[in-house]
Amino acid sequence: MGGIELRNDTLVVEREPNQLDELAIEFSEILGQFDIKHVYIAGYVSILAGRARSTENVDVLIEQVGEETADKPAKTLDEQGFWGPAMPLSSIYEMLDNGDNIWVAPEDQVTPHLEVKFARDEFDRASLENAITARIGDEAISIGPLELQIAYKLHRGAQKDIEDAVHLYTLFEESLSMSRLKEWVTRLNVEAEYERLKRA
Repeated sequence: MGGIELRNDTLVVEREPNQLDELAIEFSEILGQFDIKHVYIAGYVSILAGRARSTENVDVLIEQVGEETADKPAKTLDEQGFWGPAMPLSSIYEMLDNGDNIWVAPEDQVTPHLEVKFARDEFDRASLENAITARIGDEAISIGPLELQIAYKLHRGAQKDIEDAVHLYTLFEESLSMSRLKEWVTRLNVEAEYERLKRA
């Protein structure tokens, strides 16, 4: 296992991409062909940053696009051997527009899968607009800013979310922007949780 560090808003992960990373990298390449802004968030970011825990899904937010735009990556995914374990890829737009998450996975596989949703609220949009780069070996993907990830995990509040927040905070404490972290903590109303995190 190589090192992991946060350098100038780039998360540098010195190892070969694993199965989750490959899924994210391939999906990014397809969305990139159509200039669709997207960002990986949530548990996958903690795992990328070296937290040893399993996950069934890789969460990805995409900018809100129209039906015509959404149909293009759907068609390409289909051609490249992906499927929708929960619904056909052809209904991507309808599901996303409805506020539902959609699952995308390599054919014959249900887990791990990508869980895709439109960026809807201010926090989703902030993740997209303030995305940072994660470099995994020679590949690169966009991930949500770590300060927002930590605050959001505290806001979610489940045991694994708190553990994810502790992992990210402890690992990157020296490199995080404390002013940005405090801003998100305040906006998500998790000051008490943040105080506990700092003592963890």
